[in-house]
Amino acid sequence: MNQASSQNRPSLYQQLQDWAEEWIYQLNEKGSFIFKGYDFSNEIFARIRFRGLRKRASQLNVPFVTRTGLDARIRFLAPADESSFAEMLSGLQGRYGPPHPVDAIGASSALTRFSYLPFGIFVEEKLAGYLLLRLFYPSRAVTGIWTLPDTHNLGLGQEALKQTAAFSHSERLPDYATIPIDNHNSLRMANSAGWQVIRTNRRFHVLLWQEGTAKP
Repeated sequence: MNQASSQNRPSLYQQLQDWAEEWIYQLNEKGSFIFKGYDFSNEIFARIRFRGLRKRASQLNVPFVTRTGLDARIRFLAPADESSFAEMLSGLQGRYGPPHPVDAIGASSALTRFSYLPFGIFVEEKLAGYLLLRLFYPSRAVTGIWTLPDTHNLGLGQEALKQTAAFSHSERLPDYATIPIDNHNSLRMANSAGWQVIRTNRRFHVLLWQEGTAKP
């Protein structure tokens, strides 16, 4: 074995980390009681640890302009947004959706969970997308974003990601993302907004937001 291949081999810690991430991912997909137990305990922890963070996140309300000149906005979603949020969720398409049901019950739950920071992406005051900062023990966030099919070329995702990344950075909260290895469009968008791949397992890339790497 040459020196280069030896240096590129992942450490035992990285291999164990990759295995644990894949295992948790699979438990979540299968709806395992083990993951449900972990999720429940994390929710209790978030209720205590992130109470002040949620209040500060609720103040985020940033206007911007789309690539085509339309007025847009990203802001925190409140229970009053439940009806429009449920309608938007029902219109999402694609293989990879949010980590919760996209029906009315799922919409209501996503707006009230202490481990969720839900942000709406609006175009001309109509809800067109959804960005979720999901909070995990002991102090980190995982970002996910979904937009309606007819808005994919407006630049909503990249701008929304930049705004929430600025918020998580101001809170000294490491901000991660997990993107399936075949989801190339999401990977490009995340890279443009400042997320960089820190490791890859057999199913997905793990990214971490890094200051100064976002594209203008």
